[in-house]
Amino acid sequence: MVTASRPWFVTDSGFGARLDEADRTVFRRVCPDRFFSKDEAVFREGDPAEALHVVAQGRIKLVRYTPDGRERILAIVGPDDLIGEAFLREDAAYRADAIALGDDVVTCPMSRGQFQQLSLQAPSFALAFAEILAQNLFRCRDRLAGGYAPIKTRVAHALLEQAERFGRGVDDDVDWIELDTELRHEEIASLVGATRVSVSTAVGELRHDGLLEGTRGRYRLHVPALESLDLEG
Repeated sequence: MVTASRPWFVTDSGFGARLDEADRTVFRRVCPDRFFSKDEAVFREGDPAEALHVVAQGRIKLVRYTPDGRERILAIVGPDDLIGEAFLREDAAYRADAIALGDDVVTCPMSRGQFQQLSLQAPSFALAFAEILAQNLFRCRDRLAGGYAPIKTRVAHALLEQAERFGRGVDDDVDWIELDTELRHEEIASLVGATRVSVSTAVGELRHDGLLEGTRGRYRLHVPALESLDLEG
């Protein structure tokens, strides 16, 4: 039975950097790359959660579908992110669809058996994995605490997080970053725990304040100003 819980994922884990070269070699041998084309499913909601996927290259969207068949993006993940909840449980199922956003998507899937094999053959692997989970727990606690911040601050934080990972610099001004995101206002609302209307209002205020330009997922963000707003919130 598919649970209604949110999908499990870890962003910006630094997974590769946590392993020494010898253990990275073991990891690549035990968990070889899988390649995905644009719009191809890495996994589907309800499928047995047989593997954790370490994203090696490209971007993947985690999605669910509304009763009328519309797509709702829950998150966008990229290199060094981990997706695939509860893969160590034999009876677990994936909680969302994971869909490749381009033709350059590569993941390193790791099954329960491969996890056990790596824990024995790569001494730094188990420690690195434990550190990642602990880091994610602290990050979740910080986000819970940040749930009391003003909606405009939470929206600014969500856009900054996307821009820092997937944005492009602007040649004529180092303070600005261009972000082309798949996230719509209703999906940003889901990420920050707000309504679509309040997120649209917050985006409008950020635009009015000169901190953000653009619309419909194509934005230019003034990073220092948004970071200051985030700290003040």
